[in-house]
Amino acid sequence: MTISELLVAMAIILGLMGTLFGMTNPAQGMFDAQPELSDMQQRLRTGVDALAKDLLMAGVPVMPYRVGERSSDPDIGIFYRHDTISLVSAPWDDDEITSDTYYLRSDVATNAFQLRHYDGVETDLPVVDHVVRLEFEYFGADQMRLDPSTLQDGPWYPDETDADRFDADLLNIHRVRVTLRVQAARAALRGPAGMLFMHGGTSASVERYLPDREIRFDISPRNLNLE
Repeated sequence: MTISELLVAMAIILGLMGTLFGMTNPAQGMFDAQPELSDMQQRLRTGVDALAKDLLMAGVPVMPYRVGERSSDPDIGIFYRHDTISLVSAPWDDDEITSDTYYLRSDVATNAFQLRHYDGVETDLPVVDHVVRLEFEYFGADQMRLDPSTLQDGPWYPDETDADRFDADLLNIHRVRVTLRVQAARAALRGPAGMLFMHGGTSASVERYLPDREIRFDISPRNLNLE
């Protein structure tokens, strides 16, 4: 074998090895991302199940803010938050009226992004971690979206001096639209903040990107649609 033939053979071998390594690297990135992808899907399912169950059984009215014995929004004059909803149970016979508040905790300093549940008394716990977006929209019987400004300016029920007052326009709510978005827990699977990532990460390779996952669904609470 001449030197020229040896050099040609080596060049062919190096080319094949480069191709194989080029195919292996993206495959490795996909392999690393699969467990986190499954976890993101599970977090979405958990969030949807929790919200849908309580929304379906909500009483009148649905309140777009936090209510309860601790940090109640009406106490400080707040009657609308786009990322918070309080659901009042419909009492049966002698059952006590209870409330469930779902809200988004977003703390960039501690990297804590959670869908949380407050039972109106003492218990305030996370339901799903790494939730980066939670939004509620409200629709009337005519299927038109209700302007948030109309849900916080009165007329007040039972009156404007009552501690438990609420905007009477909340009685027009017949459907709630929920938007829920989760991100990869590992910063190494998130790229720069933008359309794909609400909060950027450290990944510098698109082969290792795992974009945020978002779901939007509508619920018509059965107690809000009774004649």
